[in-house]
Amino acid sequence: MANINRPKGLSPLQNADGSPWSEGATLFAIPTDASNTYAIGDIVMAAPGSDVSGIANAIKWTGVVSATTLPIGVIVGIRVSDAGTSLVGNSLALEKTYLPLSSGLHYAYVVTDPATIFEIQVDSTAIAAANVSGNVNVTSLVGTTSGSAGTITGNQTSLGNGAPYSNTVATAPGTANTLPFQVVGVSQRPDNALGAYVALQVRFNVHNFTGAATGRTGV
Repeated sequence: MANINRPKGLSPLQNADGSPWSEGATLFAIPTDASNTYAIGDIVMAAPGSDVSGIANAIKWTGVVSATTLPIGVIVGIRVSDAGTSLVGNSLALEKTYLPLSSGLHYAYVVTDPATIFEIQVDSTAIAAANVSGNVNVTSLVGTTSGSAGTITGNQTSLGNGAPYSNTVATAPGTANTLPFQVVGVSQRPDNALGAYVALQVRFNVHNFTGAATGRTGV
């Protein structure tokens, strides 16, 4: 049976020692952004400054690996209310999982541990056994910077993003040490097999905490 094309970005699976993901996450401020949308499963990077309380800023990762644009983690939640904000006359959107363009200051919980193992779907690239233990790049199936509708696939919506989940997918397997993720395996379940749209298990190959724009060379 062919793999299902239903991207949802990166989902944390386990810690590096094989234990279940500990559900640890760090709170970041997401400044209002006229160029990017934000969804669970998106990759973010550190940004200069903070909110008025000193909570560090983070913005959508550019997708470019360089010394100044290193990913810091993956969004796993968006805070539904903030301290000091009155809920009188306002609805509490417990289902908030997505930030549209220019949505104002919000807060997101981000998995920042570079050793965390994530699951991510591949695009139409056919992944073979030889690609396991190599590296991969990531991309988006439709443009998230414009908010345009693009092609609606899987979780994607007319918002131009995989709201409520990211439409980030893995692509371009290789061995270069500048590729952002290491492939540690393939998720083992009956509906997942090597080939196009396979769900891979990956970890960061380059990360803000290491400060280096190169990681390990894939094998």
